Amino acid sequence: MLLTATGALADANISYGKKGVEYLSDDENTFLWFGVRLQLRYTSLDFDPGKPPSQALTDKDEIKLNRGRLKLGGNILRPWFQVYSEYDFTKKNLLDLRATFQWKQWFVPRIGQWKAEYNRERIDSSGNQQFIERSIATYWFTVDRQKGVSVSGRLMANSTYDSSYWLERMSGTGRGGASSDGKPLWLARYQWNLLGRVLPFSQSDLQRMSSPAASIAIAGVYGHSRFTRFSGAGGGQLPGYEAGVEDQYRLSQWMLETAWQGHGFSWQQEYHWKEIHDTVNASTRKIRGGYFQVGYFFNETWPAFPRPLELAGRYTRIKPDTAQPEEQQEELSLVANWFFNGHRNKLSSSVSWIELKSKNQRTRDTQLGLQWEFSF
Repeated sequence: MLLTATGALADANISYGKKGVEYLSDDENTFLWFGVRLQLRYTSLDFDPGKPPSQALTDKDEIKLNRGRLKLGGNILRPWFQVYSEYDFTKKNLLDLRATFQWKQWFVPRIGQWKAEYNRERIDSSGNQQFIERSIATYWFTVDRQKGVSVSGRLMANSTYDSSYWLERMSGTGRGGASSDGKPLWLARYQWNLLGRVLPFSQSDLQRMSSPAASIAIAGVYGHSRFTRFSGAGGGQLPGYEAGVEDQYRLSQWMLETAWQGHGFSWQQEYHWKEIHDTVNASTRKIRGGYFQVGYFFNETWPAFPRPLELAGRYTRIKPDTAQPEEQQEELSLVANWFFNGHRNKLSSSVSWIELKSKNQRTRDTQLGLQWEFSF
């Protein structure tokens, strides 16, 4: 239903569109949208990757509003001046607040707070995932949200050498941290769009693309921080590390990633390497790990199969400390997704088998999950 605004918006139109409530100025130079996203989840098991195997898995049937987000985005005064903010009202956290200057395809500056554009699985919104939760690799390797400045762009578009790049200077303090706290973290990501098309940061081939899109990416992060890990809660510490002082931990990590979508089939994979050097205690730790996942709408092969139903699988393996080869975390997950309206309204059911090993302990358990994702 299209409404005619009054007062200050007398010459504007307000309507409900693909992103929520949308406002378009009379000269079409300002476009803003507001949306709400809810994620209702049931899980049968609580899993904390940072605890010893005997304590990490706890039977706990739980139903909760896992995510509740308010989103506001669009462009102001000019189509190239783009803004976005996201607020988590369940935890009362400001997640994103950024301004992006889309001047040229090959040169796009940004300032504010947002997810560091390091690895695909974390860049993908939790609302656009195939699985109820990201892989256990996220706990160990994500750079997550940071304050900072960046420049990115696309080069040689629609050619054999079609590529995208990102260069970022980040605070190293995590979501909600100070803008400056000692030395920064530096990030570089290069992505080859090998089929001449950019694959969006969204999982599942909902479009059943007849012309597939694929990417191969490599990324690295280097710098200093008082933290050894990052999450939606902000900066924190991996197991075995104490609360740090300014610039105590030198972080070096890199990642190799591949992804492909087309004809209802999707694939993505990441391999991670991370080194933490404690400059105060003169110790170094190396972490390795990665995952791969595939998904398919079987209706593409068998027309009798329900068209909205996607099946997917994922395997993850982590070595939390390469100096302790007996330590290992593994996860195998299967999920069935029923899409009512793409990622904006979907029902997901999953089962995960988790195994944790240390020198003297070995723990296995199964986690069941059910989730309804809804945006309006």
